Amino acid sequence: MSVRPSANFMPSQDMPPAGGFRKIDMSRYLSKAGIDRGPKGWQLWAGSAVIIAYGYYKVGQYNIERNQQKMQERKVRYALAPVLQAEADREYMMRETANLKKEAEVMKGVEGWQVGMSPYFSGKWMPRAIAQLDRSTK
Repeated sequence: MSVRPSANFMPSQDMPPAGGFRKIDMSRYLSKAGIDRGPKGWQLWAGSAVIIAYGYYKVGQYNIERNQQKMQERKVRYALAPVLQAEADREYMMRETANLKKEAEVMKGVEGWQVGMSPYFSGKWMPRAIAQLDRSTK
């Protein structure tokens, strides 16, 4: 059985009818005043421009509100800074006096030792380390 067509086979081709196909009536797809198939190009551009301008306006308003909120938070921090610094200074002084008492007790047998004097002689004042070495001083 062969899959090839026979030598005298002539394929038939679809052709338009004699005189051609009838014309398609497009008037039912168009309005009576002419072609009206949605908004015009300038209307699309104007609508897009208005929407984009409104979006930029809202972003600007949000930025203004956020900046005001940041300013209020900054003012609160500035107002609290002296109170927090005074509390930290008070805690530092309590630790410092406890450390000086402990140092005087430990070094009482060493001649020439001055309590609270820095052993580095740098000429600059440096606070002691924040962390306590002996936690039982409180």
